[in-house]
Amino acid sequence: MRQELDEYLCKVYPKMMVNREKPMTETAMCWGFDCGDGWFNILNQLMGNIQNHIDWRERQREVSIKFNRMAEQLKAGDSTLFDEEYKDLTGLDFKEKRRQELIDRFPIDIPEPIAQVTLDQVKEKFGTLRFYYSGGDDYIRGMVSLAESLSGVTCESCGNPSEVQNDGGWMRSICNACDEKRLLKEGFEQ
Repeated sequence: MRQELDEYLCKVYPKMMVNREKPMTETAMCWGFDCGDGWFNILNQLMGNIQNHIDWRERQREVSIKFNRMAEQLKAGDSTLFDEEYKDLTGLDFKEKRRQELIDRFPIDIPEPIAQVTLDQVKEKFGTLRFYYSGGDDYIRGMVSLAESLSGVTCESCGNPSEVQNDGGWMRSICNACDEKRLLKEGFEQ
């Protein structure tokens, strides 16, 4: 992948790129994204969706914890947190209804955290994308599986529709136009 695209992914998703500067004895991310530019959009969307999923879950945890504390205080007769949270609301009926909802729903389930995804290696293998990482959950595993399979029908060079082709023992996901350019560049005729 071109350096500017590689740098963009590193800049936009720094939490995933903590292994980037580590030596090759610890990670393969020291070599960067080892695939063509055509898969940039797949990687950008995948990484964005992964980070959004992790961040969303963390926000849900924070809200659940806050509302549990608030409800616990309300049950004990202390409305300090509740009054602070709803200080801008007008209408005593709504406030009282919300107060009772918090008490009735207590305790609110607190979602488990999702371990931050960190990249170990991103490369092409057998004509498709391989996205090796640590962290995540089942939902993220599904996203990665989808992205890897999409790469098999996306030209690694340009991003246009393609299919995996056997190029003398080397598998490539490449469109006909890019394959012709490659053959001409290498001095082969069809």
